This record gives sequence, C-alpha cells and structure tokens, in this order.
Amino acid sequence: MKQLLKAAGVSALILSCGCSPSPDKGKIVIRYMAWGNPEQLALEEQLCHQFTEKNPDVLVKFVRVPGTAYGNKSVVMLASDTAPDVLRIDHYDFNNLQKKRFFHDLTDLAAQDHDWHDADFFPQAIGECKVNGRLYGLSVLFGATVIYYNKTMIAQAGQPDPYQLWQEGKWTLDKYVQIAQALTKRDAQGKATQFGTTVPAFPQWFPYVWAFGGDVVDLAGHRSKLTDEATLRGLQFIADLRYKYACAPTPSQGANAAFTFESGKLGMQYDWMGMTPRYRKVVKSFDWDVVPIPSGPNTSETVVKGNQLVMPANCQHPAEAWRFMRYLTSPEIENLLYAKNRRCFPTRKSVANSKEFLNADLPPKQIHIFLDAVKTSRQLPIDDRWSEWTIAMNNELDQVWNGTNRDVKSGAERASRAVDKVLNEEPGW
Repeated sequence: MKQLLKAAGVSALILSCGCSPSPDKGKIVIRYMAWGNPEQLALEEQLCHQFTEKNPDVLVKFVRVPGTAYGNKSVVMLASDTAPDVLRIDHYDFNNLQKKRFFHDLTDLAAQDHDWHDADFFPQAIGECKVNGRLYGLSVLFGATVIYYNKTMIAQAGQPDPYQLWQEGKWTLDKYVQIAQALTKRDAQGKATQFGTTVPAFPQWFPYVWAFGGDVVDLAGHRSKLTDEATLRGLQFIADLRYKYACAPTPSQGANAAFTFESGKLGMQYDWMGMTPRYRKVVKSFDWDVVPIPSGPNTSETVVKGNQLVMPANCQHPAEAWRFMRYLTSPEIENLLYAKNRRCFPTRKSVANSKEFLNADLPPKQIHIFLDAVKTSRQLPIDDRWSEWTIAMNNELDQVWNGTNRDVKSGAERASRAVDKVLNEEPGW
C-alpha cells in the first residue's frame, strides 16, 4: 500500500508540474521573419521581446533564416500559406510578390488606426509600399545613396572639400572626376596603389543616367530607353570612370577587396546610410564624411529604397500583426534604430528632423546630408518584372563595365533588345 501511495504521490507531483499555468498561456502567438547579419538579427529578436513585454496579450516569436536562403524560403512559405504573420521583404521583390496576391491589404487596418497618418512619413517611403493606391507594406531599412569621402586623403592631395563645393553649388560631375583623378596614385611600374572613386554597383549607377536626362526603361510603354541619346551619355560616363579617366578600379583591379573605403585606398564611395555603423567602427586612421552625389547637366537625383514589412494574405491575426508592424515603425523604435544606431534612414519625418538624429558627435559630421539626399531622391523603376529585365540588361552591360566589349552603344543596343523582349513577353507564372 505504501508503495502504491508513494507512486501515486510521484504521479500527482508530475501532473501538477506538467499542468502549471504557462506564462504564455492565453496569448496570441505571431511569428516574425527577417534576415541580416548576426548583429541585425540579435536586434530584431530583442525588438520581438520588447514588444511582447509591452503587449501582454501577444507573444512574438522570431524566425531566423540565413540570408542566402531567405528569398527562396519566403516565396515558398508565401505560396504554400505557411508564411509567418509578419515578414520583411526586399523592395526589389515587393511588386512581384504583391501581384501574386501573397500580401494582406493593409489599407483598412491603416484607416481604422487613429494614430496612422501617411503624412508622418516621407512620401518615397509610403509610395514604395502602395500599389494602385492601396497599402501593402510598411518601409524599414530605408534611405538614399550618398557619397562617403576620405577627408584626409582629399586634403593631402590639395583638393577642395566636396561638401564645401556642394555648399557653393559647384559639386558637379566634372569636379567629381577632377578630384577622383587627383586622388588616384600609381607606383613606378604604373600599378595603381590608390583610387579616387569606384563605379557604383547596380542599381546605384542609375543616377548617372538620370544626371544626363536619360532613363533606363519606360514601364508604361513596355520599352527600354537604353539607346536614347541622353541615356547613352550617362552610360558612357560610367564606363569612362574606368577606361578613360582611369580613376576607378576595373573588376580585376578591385578583386579580393583590394581597394575599399575603410582600407584608406579609396577616396570616394557611393553607398547607403547603413554603412555608417561599420565605418564608425573600423575607420580610425583618417577623417571621413558624406556629401550628396554630384549634379549632372540635368539633375542630381539619387536612388532611394527600403524594404517592406508585410503580412501574408492568409494571416490569422491581422490586428495583432498590424500592431507589431506599427511598433517596428514607431517613433520609439526608429529613434533607436536610426538616430542612435544609424542602421538606416528614418521613414518618419519627425525622427529625421529630430535633434537626436541630426546630432553629429561622431562621423559623419554632415549627417543632414542623408536628409537632403532623401528629399532629392528618385524611386527606382521597380515593377513586377524587375528581376527579369534587370538580369537581362546586366548580362549585356556587364561586358561594357568589365571591359570585355567597351563599346557603350553596341552594349546598350544588346541590352535594350534583351529588356524589350522581357517587357513584352507573358510572365512565366
């Protein structure tokens, strides 16, 4: 009998332990998926915990997916109705996935939210989230391209400071090339030891085309504009940085990261605000800052872009998912991410104009340049066929950029035919 009572007591203890109330019991569980480096992912997970603490009725679980697998994984999950309640999507893929009706329409949720106002955000940040006037996402990791420049190198070369030139209205493509050539150095054998600038990566070279009054595509007309005279002038300028002015490394010269901004062997670098934390951490041997891209004959518009927080069309908890999305884009979190940590540029006007954001205790001292860049930015022509026609275009233009076939006109003609073929054929889905 004692043995039976003892066994019963143990069983009761086990049962009592197993049935103890869970601190998460009764909560609505939503999942959030994003990608990034370890530092970014740790921050994302921290934000999930903070939201859960502030919202006792909701538990947010963070889903980690390696960046290399993220794109395919998110598409498969969206197509199979297994996607998390909230996920981050690169804007390059946003229009394509929205057209497949993978996203929940957020327009009504925003209309019912008394604290939501389109006017609180930069129009570019809101604009890239809308399709036919309907809201399908909220922008994060947003910002425009600027030029990071090595102030020490420029001063030692006896060249005018680009920021000073910009203030005087003299920061032009001609001045940019002049300074880039003056910064480029070679040894006795003619081998480059330092370059003044670099050719911007795709699609950061689009502003060179816009600067001359050209464009890449006419999406409404389903045709390429690569062979337009103004566009050709912009494409020629890009090629000339390497093969005429010789102030930017060719792909072979720049192999194995031989010339990087942080190494002190590159004077000027086109990039996003997201590079600021990295440069603050690793650049110690020279002074650096930022300046807008130089103005061309027609414009000085730069590229602007973000990523989107979206919820899948079959989201089971849209109200809670919307609340979490709003938290990630709230003034509190934007101040943390963009004013304190400089991860990217704020989507909110109030944060971008705040003392916290404009504080310049650390480089870049000219932090307001990021704000000016967004104000004078231009959205990329990203449509639902973006990945297809840009791959077709780059397959041809890369022959010009890498020097295999330097004739810009023939390269543009080949690229134009490839783009037109994609824009005028039926989608493959």
